[in-house]
Amino acid sequence: MKKRSNLFLLTLLSLTLTGCTINFVVGDSTSDKTSNSNSESTSVSTPTSDSDDSISINYDTDRFVRLYAINDFHGAVNENALNSEPGIVKLGAYLKEKKSEGNTLLINSGDMWQGSIESNYNRGNLLTDCMNNIEFDCFTLGNHEFDWGQKYIQLNRERSSTTGYQTPFLASNIYEFDIGTKTVGEYADLGDKYVIRDLDNGLRVGIIGVIGKDQITSITSQYVDDINFNDPTSVVKTLSDELRTEHSVDVVILDCHTDQSTITGTNYNDDDLVDRNQITSVSNVSKQRYVDAVFCAHSHWEEKAMINGVPFIQGGSYGKYISNVELYVDTNGNVTCETYKNLKSTTVTKGYYDEELAELVNTYKQVSDEASNEVLGTFNGQFMSSGSLPNLVCEAIAEYATKSGYDISYAMVNNARATVDSGTVTYGGLYRALPFDNEIFIIDALGSTLKTELEYDSNFMCRLDSERIDVNKTYRIAVIDYLATHRNSKRDYNYFPGMTIVGKLEKDGYDIYNYRDVTADYIREKGSFDYWNYLSTKDKFNTNKINSAI
Repeated sequence: MKKRSNLFLLTLLSLTLTGCTINFVVGDSTSDKTSNSNSESTSVSTPTSDSDDSISINYDTDRFVRLYAINDFHGAVNENALNSEPGIVKLGAYLKEKKSEGNTLLINSGDMWQGSIESNYNRGNLLTDCMNNIEFDCFTLGNHEFDWGQKYIQLNRERSSTTGYQTPFLASNIYEFDIGTKTVGEYADLGDKYVIRDLDNGLRVGIIGVIGKDQITSITSQYVDDINFNDPTSVVKTLSDELRTEHSVDVVILDCHTDQSTITGTNYNDDDLVDRNQITSVSNVSKQRYVDAVFCAHSHWEEKAMINGVPFIQGGSYGKYISNVELYVDTNGNVTCETYKNLKSTTVTKGYYDEELAELVNTYKQVSDEASNEVLGTFNGQFMSSGSLPNLVCEAIAEYATKSGYDISYAMVNNARATVDSGTVTYGGLYRALPFDNEIFIIDALGSTLKTELEYDSNFMCRLDSERIDVNKTYRIAVIDYLATHRNSKRDYNYFPGMTIVGKLEKDGYDIYNYRDVTADYIREKGSFDYWNYLSTKDKFNTNKINSAI
C-alpha cells in the first residue's frame, strides 16, 4: 500500500506581569491592542519544589531569558493520566507560576484548538480564553487552526480575558492569494509578523511566527483558496534583520509550526522545513545570527537538537511535554544556550492547580458535557483508528447517501484521529476519534483516480459496486471534502483531478452535516456493532480487492 501523510495551515503595548514588566511590540498589526495585566497573583496551588527544572542563577541580575513552550495541544482540555496528558488546568498553572518568576516567555507553536468536543464545541473559545489567562507571549497559527475557516481565527484573535490581555497570534508568512491567477498578494493579517518583549533584566526579545509552506495542502481547500503560505526561510531572514537593526533586539526566537528532521535522520517533508543552515547562519545585515532558538511543531515528535549553536526543540503533542530553553546573552551580545530539554508534563505539573483556569473550563464544559455524555450505542470490540472505525464511517455515509437519492458506487474517508474502545460509545468519544467537520461531497470521478486513491493505506472505502474498477469509467462517489477537493502545492486538484461535484449530504437542522454526525446518527439507529464485521479483510472494505469483482 502507498503511504501518504495526513497530518492534518507596530503597536506598542505596556503591561505589568507578576515578576516582570514587559513592553510589547507587534509587527504589522492593523489595530491597537492595549493590555493591563492584573499585578496580583492568581490563586495557584504549586508544589514546594521542582527538582527537574532548578537552575542556579540570579534571576534578578543575570542576562538570560527562559522560554517554555507547548505545541500541538489539539484540544486536550481534560487531564488524561492514561495518555500522559495533564490537561489545561495543571499545564496552565505550571506555566503561570514559571512566568511569575520573571524574565520568562511562554511560546505556543500552534494546533491548539482542534481535537476534542470540549474545545471544538465552542470553536476554540475555551482554549483561547485559557491562553489569555495564562498570558502566552505568542501563538503561531498551525494548519488545524484553519479547520473551521479564517472567520474563527479572527474571532479568537480578538478575544480578551478579564485582565484585558490578548495573546498575540503570529502568522508572518501567510499572504493573500488569487486562486484564479495563482498570484500572491498582500499580507493576509491573520496574525502579527512578530512580537517584541522587553524583560526586567534589560534584554529585548523578538519572536517570529511562521507555518510550513506546504501545510496549505493539509487543510480543506475551501478554507485556504484565498491565502498562501510563503517560503518561511526568506521571511524569517528579512524579519530578523528588521528586528535586529530597527528594534535593537538582543535575542530572536523562531516559533514555527513545522518540524525539523535531523533527530531521526529521515526527512519527514523537506519542502515543508525551514532551512536550518540558513536561519542559523550570521546575517550580512545585522552581523548576528538570524535566530537564537527554534520551537518546532506539526509532526508530534518529542525531539531536540543543537544546530550551529542554535537549539531546535519540539515537545510531542497533547501537552505531554513542555519544552524548556534557557538563553544567555553576554555583554558583547553573544547568545548561548546551555539548557534545552523537554519536561514530562505529568511529572512537573503534579500538584499544580489554578482556580481561574478551572472555572473557565467548568463554564464551557457545562455546555459541551451535555452533548459529550450522550450514549450513542455499543461497540463489541475495539474500533481502530486505521481500520474498523473508518470502515464503519464509510458504511454510514454510503447508507445515508443512498437514502438521499444518490446512486453511488463507493464511499470514502481517510483514517480516524483516535481509536474507540469496546463498550459504551458516547458522542464525546466519537468526537475525539472524528474531530473534524468534514462535509461529504458527492462527486463523479474517473476510475483511474479512484483506484489511485484507494491504493493509499490512509484511505478507506465501503464498496457498493460489485464490479472491478474500470479505469476509464466514471464513478459516483461519496467522499469527505478534504479528499474530494484536495489541492497540491501548485494549488491544483490532485487527489481527484477532473472530478465533478454533484452535490453534498445535508440534513435539516444542520448547517453542515459532517461525517461525524452522519456516523453518530447511524450508531444511534443501529445500536450495537461488532468489530469483526468491519475488518478491512471484509470484501466491501478490502482495498486490496479493487482490481477484482466481489
